[in-house]
Amino acid sequence: MTERKWILQEGNETVWKRLQEELELLPLTARLLANRGLDSAEKVHAFLHKDEIPLHDPYLLKDMDCAVARIRRAIERKERVCIYGDYDVDGVTSTMILHTYLSEHGVHCEYFIPDRISEGYGLSLPVIKRMVGCFDLIVTVDTGITAIEEAKYAKEQGIDMVITDHHSCREILPDAVAVVNPHREDCDYPFKDLAGVGVVFKLLCAVDGDTQRICDRYADVVALGTIADVMPIVDENRRIAAMGLKKLETVRSPGILALMRHAGIIKNGLLTKKVTSSTVGYVLAPRINAAGRIASASRAVELLMTEDPEEADRIAAELCETNKLRQQMEQEIYEQAIGQIRASCADDCFFVLGSAGWHQGVIGVVASKIAERYSLPCILFSYDGGVAKGSGRSIKGFSLMDALASCGDLLSEYGGHELAAGLSLDIDKIDEFRRRINAYASQYLTRTDASLPLEVECEVDFSDITMKGIEEMQLLEPFGLQNPQPVLMMRRVAAVDIVPLSGGKHCKFRLRPGNRRYSSEKEISAIWFSIPSEISLSEGCLYDVVFTADINEYMGHRSPQVTVKAMRLSDIDEESSTEGEQIYRRLTDPEDRSPISASDLPILADFREVYKFLKRDVLESSKRTTVAAVCSRLEQEGVRVSYCKLKIILDVLCDEGLISRTYSEDGRVVELTILPVGKKVNLDQSPVLIRLRKNHPLNGTK
Repeated sequence: MTERKWILQEGNETVWKRLQEELELLPLTARLLANRGLDSAEKVHAFLHKDEIPLHDPYLLKDMDCAVARIRRAIERKERVCIYGDYDVDGVTSTMILHTYLSEHGVHCEYFIPDRISEGYGLSLPVIKRMVGCFDLIVTVDTGITAIEEAKYAKEQGIDMVITDHHSCREILPDAVAVVNPHREDCDYPFKDLAGVGVVFKLLCAVDGDTQRICDRYADVVALGTIADVMPIVDENRRIAAMGLKKLETVRSPGILALMRHAGIIKNGLLTKKVTSSTVGYVLAPRINAAGRIASASRAVELLMTEDPEEADRIAAELCETNKLRQQMEQEIYEQAIGQIRASCADDCFFVLGSAGWHQGVIGVVASKIAERYSLPCILFSYDGGVAKGSGRSIKGFSLMDALASCGDLLSEYGGHELAAGLSLDIDKIDEFRRRINAYASQYLTRTDASLPLEVECEVDFSDITMKGIEEMQLLEPFGLQNPQPVLMMRRVAAVDIVPLSGGKHCKFRLRPGNRRYSSEKEISAIWFSIPSEISLSEGCLYDVVFTADINEYMGHRSPQVTVKAMRLSDIDEESSTEGEQIYRRLTDPEDRSPISASDLPILADFREVYKFLKRDVLESSKRTTVAAVCSRLEQEGVRVSYCKLKIILDVLCDEGLISRTYSEDGRVVELTILPVGKKVNLDQSPVLIRLRKNHPLNGTK
């Protein structure tokens, strides 16, 4: 049903069984902990007790002492300070916490976030020129590590600059009062994967001198930026995320409260579900990001800083509407990008796509979707005049920054991470850029790699997905990069009560074990977002399913729910379909005279059971399903009919006018309609059966 290759992680049974016994855990929980390299009770304790994870000394960051001294001087002298930020969630949250802190300490503080379309990413020399005479100090947050010319000009004009960033460093650093970035080669800070807001958080801890006070004040906002920027949720980030998520559950910030209400996380003053990293990543972050993508990031900063509930409500509503518009744009660009791939670069191993009509603020999200779909790196460009501004996303194990560096002489500017980057170049260099970056990528990637691997952490039984099991899994929160939400797999389950949503784009249904009949109380609710167009679920068919598990909370009722990532026909169904179709085609071939097994021919009791089932299941409307699905449903009701035998029965019922049936080209999908019965029929004397008996002698007879 899907082209994605499922890769099941191997677990260490000896380790997880020992953990299960020593810590009195469920087997699944013990397996998940062992998979994360936690092979002792001591390591498990350190992992689960997030509040005990140490926060490193901020002064271990190179230049932190210089940055603190300069900012304290600005506070003491009440200097004019500008915070130069970025327009994503990381930049917005960084701007907010530094602006709030400095303002509360008497600094004349303003902030500037560039317009994504007109001013682009990073520091801009024209903007710095406008700041001359207006500010004594510029502090960059989540940006600035490549601002060589801008820092030089600011220094010449008498403006000090403190740069805080977390993006990849070049060989030459800006000439600033301080450059605080854990990725500096000369920085000995023990944890390199802080978000931009994480670096600012460490700066405030150093300036203030009271880490706990800074945590109490800003943990929720720091967690928002850290999770939204897809930083590894390990080490300090795990502590930061855990503190912030806990604070979000009792948040008092008017802006965040309003956003949570408009997003449906809070209803009637109560949380509708537990606030997790998924809540931030998939609900809150996109709404905050939408401002900087297609409107003004300043609105998101204003939301986080306002103390006025009415203003917060207005801005939150505005951001939610902006996010809907962003989603529409994203879908349109995605469809056009897929069209470009099919038309002109289907054989490339690095997609370089572009259009004058693509919004600069949305192409990064689309690039991410394309990279995931094809398991290949991708850059989307938005053309504006003679300039192409691009946003790229890569795949695990392939450094986008290294790839861009190999074409650096073609680029006007570029910067970012191993997996995500922004860049710009002249439009007339696009073709050469496409050729060279594909030549570079071909040394490391081939289209045979594009099998869309789906990594599965554990195979589980249906009985493992219980409230207690999911609650124990949630002990591993917060999830994120390097501590992913467990992706699980079950085999041979049936999908029932399938309800399409959003015109078939999504669907909800229930899962039940396929080996025997179960009551509805044993079924699990499931939802599948963005179903691949080639997928067609059939009730009763047996599937293997890959999913994540959570707890659904509604009207005070809590129950297990799974979010499906992929489904495929179970091996048994797939094999029986292939084998059964081959036997059926052989038996119905008029030129074939090979012997037939008695088990392949239906008896009268088979006709009765199948027809009775069809009347109840299909009724008077047409129903499109698979032959294998009907076999599976019959088996669950205690009726064992082979694939080939079922097709013969359907042929006979159709020939006798009891049903109409239409097969797909491969014969595996069938559309059925029950017809009104006009006369009594003798199915045993059906011309179909007579022809089969005549053409194919029973095994053992002549």
